Amino acid sequence: MADRPDQLIRTGTDLELRQLKLLVAVAEAGSVAAAAAALGTTPAKLTLRIRRLERMIGAALLAAEPAGKLFTETGEVLLEHASAVVPQFDRMLTAARAGLERPVAQIRIGSVPTPVLPRLIREVGLRNPGAGLAVRTGESAAELAEALLREELDLGLLRQDAVRERPLEWVSIATEPLVVGIPPGHPLGVPDSLTPAALSGRRCVLLDQAVQPRTHALLAAFADAGADPRLCYADSEWAVLCVGYGAGILTVTAPPTRPMPDTSYRPLHCAATNSTLVLAWAEDSPFAGCVPRVRAAMTRAHAESLRALVSCRP
Repeated sequence: MADRPDQLIRTGTDLELRQLKLLVAVAEAGSVAAAAAALGTTPAKLTLRIRRLERMIGAALLAAEPAGKLFTETGEVLLEHASAVVPQFDRMLTAARAGLERPVAQIRIGSVPTPVLPRLIREVGLRNPGAGLAVRTGESAAELAEALLREELDLGLLRQDAVRERPLEWVSIATEPLVVGIPPGHPLGVPDSLTPAALSGRRCVLLDQAVQPRTHALLAAFADAGADPRLCYADSEWAVLCVGYGAGILTVTAPPTRPMPDTSYRPLHCAATNSTLVLAWAEDSPFAGCVPRVRAAMTRAHAESLRALVSCRP
């Protein structure tokens, strides 16, 4: 026998208030599109958040064909409770905050390897004086995105692929190419730019595909160009750079956080291996207001950092 709506709702032990607010917003606005406009997001993003809630509950909440009805029976039951809980919680929060504004105690930042992380820390710190800082690195962009959703992080410097299908807010910082590290005295010389075909027959160190999703795109680009480089792999950016420098062979990575001495770096001209660096945050983050200025500073810093990296000659 099918579960009743109230039985389904009782299984949602991990429901969050912000998820219930989505249903209330849709009911008050009269449609997903109108609710998205009121919340300052897009209908696609709002629908994605509601689908996540549906998966947690185990039942559809929005009617497949509205025809005057926005919600399913389960959705109506959940909305009835949410309509009572949300205002009550808002009143409680308002009362607790009345006359008291506390500074942010700690800002939690997660980041993929990127040379502009220090600039993000600086910009956020300038706008939140006195706040502590906690920084997480060494995890994949997907893992950091999930940490944002669990509210374990406040801001994340991630790759667009990690946030595109998740209910997070984000803005792009820069389109980032892979760069080829050329150790001193390498027979390739120091050309102004490189293509995948130029690396054919050369020994190269790459990040393992389990760590760097772009490695898969790079291997496909080698195949498309008819290139046959001699490849080996490492499991971290630092390991790749150390192997390349120590063995005197080429490295192919994102712009490195710690470039090796006496090594030249040149962009790999291959659109398929480019990625977009983004600044991401969870819905209702207290740091959303500072994003426009932080983004502008980060974009400038990234352009300056990449220009300095690829124009430098040992």
